[in-house]
Amino acid sequence: MRRFVVVGHRGSTSPKFSLNDLAGEGGRMDLLLNAASAGLLISHDVRRDTEVTLILLGPPTPPVSIRLDGNRLQSYGPDVRTGAGLVRRALGQVSRIERESSPGIFVARRGLAEVLDAIPEPLVELREDGKDIREVDLPRDVAFILSDTMDLTVEEQDVVARKRVAVASLGPRSLHTDHAVTLAHNELDRRHPP
Repeated sequence: MRRFVVVGHRGSTSPKFSLNDLAGEGGRMDLLLNAASAGLLISHDVRRDTEVTLILLGPPTPPVSIRLDGNRLQSYGPDVRTGAGLVRRALGQVSRIERESSPGIFVARRGLAEVLDAIPEPLVELREDGKDIREVDLPRDVAFILSDTMDLTVEEQDVVARKRVAVASLGPRSLHTDHAVTLAHNELDRRHPP
C-alpha cells in the first residue's frame, strides 16, 4: 500500500467552510484536495493501492485526520469542489474513534503522532533538503510525509524524527504539494510497475 500523509496547517476543522472559498475559509483546502487527487487518481480510475491522509490543523478544533482509502472509494473524482463536500461531510462526524463518513473516507480526531503510529514503516519525509529520491531505497509499500505551503514545525519534526524515516528530495526546485505527490508516484511506478 502506498501512503501519503499531508499536514494541512490551516486546513479547516469545521464543516462550515464555504465551498466557494476553499483557499480562505477552508484554510487552503484546495491545496490539500489537489494533493489527495494527485495521490488517488489516474486516468479514468482510482489508484486502489493508495491511501491519502489529510491532517487538518486549522480552527476551530484541531487536529482532525481524514483518510481516503483508494481501495474503497466510490465517489471521488478530480472536481475539487465535490471532494470538499465529502470532507465537509466527514468533518460533521468527527470523534476519537475513526469512522467511515462516506465509502472510503474515514475521519477521526487524530494528529500527526497518532496517524504515523498507525502506518507501517518505511516512512519517507519529502523535503527540499533531503537526499535525492533516486538514491533512496523505495519498496513497493511505503509512506510519504509532506506538508502544505508551510514547513513542518519543530514539534512536528520531533514527531517524525521518533520514527525510522528517510528524508528525500524530489529535485532542485520547490514544488507544490500535489506535484510532489505525482512525482513520488512516478518514481514508484517506474521501480515497481503495476
